[in-house]
Amino acid sequence: MKIKTILISICLLTSILSKAQIRFVDSLSQLPVPALNIYHETGALIGFTDKNGNLQFLEGVDKNSISFVKITAQHISYRTRDITLSTLDKQQVYKMTPRTNLIEDVVVSVKSKEVIVLKGYYRSLETFNLQHKYFSDGIVEFYIPLIKSKPKYDLIDYRIFIDSAVAADYHTKMGPFFQIARVTKINKEKLANRLAELEQKKVDTNRTHLIKKGEDVGYLTISADGDNLQFYIDKVLPDSVVKEKFFRIEARIRQGVHIENYASTALDHITPFDLTSLYQNVVGSIKRKSEYGHIPYEGLNEFYVLERRYISSKEYKSIEKKLTKSIYETPDKSNYSTRFWEELDVHKIPPIPSGLKIRLGSSLRLVE
Repeated sequence: MKIKTILISICLLTSILSKAQIRFVDSLSQLPVPALNIYHETGALIGFTDKNGNLQFLEGVDKNSISFVKITAQHISYRTRDITLSTLDKQQVYKMTPRTNLIEDVVVSVKSKEVIVLKGYYRSLETFNLQHKYFSDGIVEFYIPLIKSKPKYDLIDYRIFIDSAVAADYHTKMGPFFQIARVTKINKEKLANRLAELEQKKVDTNRTHLIKKGEDVGYLTISADGDNLQFYIDKVLPDSVVKEKFFRIEARIRQGVHIENYASTALDHITPFDLTSLYQNVVGSIKRKSEYGHIPYEGLNEFYVLERRYISSKEYKSIEKKLTKSIYETPDKSNYSTRFWEELDVHKIPPIPSGLKIRLGSSLRLVE
């Protein structure tokens, strides 16, 4: 299928969906599921759910019509679900089934708890003008000193895929200066400290609203079994757009969502050691030259913890020089010795969306 045909299909799809009232909720708690990614069957990310679980769409699509649509709904904390939308004339509610915890056992074998080490699977997706530009996934280790130094990381095994046509179009219109994060940003502070500037309002047995400047900006949600806690926040206030400028590029950020899942509900004691998964998504548009206008742009990063441990400061210093500090650094080529992508289901990690997966090795070529 040609790119033009795909784009027309996506535009038709998003138009139909915009006329429907489509909502996603947790199958156990019936609470809204925010930051759910919605993919077209071609693999293109076309929308996401807001804090109320209602489907919203990426900027820059036409409004047309189509007889039926097929979508894939995916979330860091829920099982992936494929849905065929056959009727769009009435409100629709879809239930998402929670995933189980990713880490079965935690063994702390050192006396000194000075540096946290989180080893896990990451993936990074960048889209430009509703097309996949860059995709990477692999195994990474994050090193998080509990005092002074900022977190650093080491990419162990990883793949990099690039669509050269989309990348060329991007460089023509945007130049080489703008870069998004290639791995998730890890915050070393205790969760309770980070929530100090937000008002908390408990509205449900399992959910507490986070409020900033009188507006709901996120949630704290305890899982139905009472074992896990999820921190969700959108750094863009409701019904607003954050405007930023990088060199000559103007960015309008519509959504800046962070989701952190923890294997603990003791809020005052939660640290990065308790982290099980992390999701960061920025949705908006960027402009460099007036003749091109603002073009839809998105960056998505996920991280799933497979192992965690502590090491001493002495051990950390012995390896620190080989670690990477900048989350914006892009490796030149892939480097892997294991087929880690075949083990996702074993670790209960959401699969790569099927539409995106079929593009790996075709329009998205492996950089070797």
